[in-house]
Amino acid sequence: MRIPHLLLGAIALTVGAADAQSLPGGYASEDAPDVELLPPADVSVTLSDGLDTVAPGQIVTWTLTVNNVGINGLAGVILTTALSRNLSQISWTCRATTGSQCTANGAGAPNDSIVIASRGSVSYRVTATVSPTAAGMVSVSISAAIPSGYIDLTPDNNRATDTDVVLDEMIFADGFDS
Repeated sequence: MRIPHLLLGAIALTVGAADAQSLPGGYASEDAPDVELLPPADVSVTLSDGLDTVAPGQIVTWTLTVNNVGINGLAGVILTTALSRNLSQISWTCRATTGSQCTANGAGAPNDSIVIASRGSVSYRVTATVSPTAAGMVSVSISAAIPSGYIDLTPDNNRATDTDVVLDEMIFADGFDS
């Protein structure tokens, strides 16, 4: 029989004991619940291109970083990226700190299984061209999922989005840009 998990500080425990006398309800020792320690993890992501506006046809570079501020190194962190449809010619490179690993480069949205050392990071530089017919906005979103068996201490910082307004080229048609 398993007893539900309790969150105690940064460690989740399944309540249990090896001795039936110490168990509430007098469980027999073969029914004693397992003790399961789930190690803490703490990854976070940042994302920026340093811009608020972009123009149709412009080449834009975003920096996406996944940090591990936790005490455990993590293998199998899943990076997922989504890009606006009005971006094309997408390519990326990745650099990792000592003890961390990522795929070196690729085309399209980076989706990668990464290794991040404790206090380490991986950084992606994503370059894309804004479609010549783009209007409205362009955006890039990133999320990082920790491997199973860990508890993320601050899961709300595992995703980020950067959105830029696409300038309307017609605003300069009256000659005021000279």
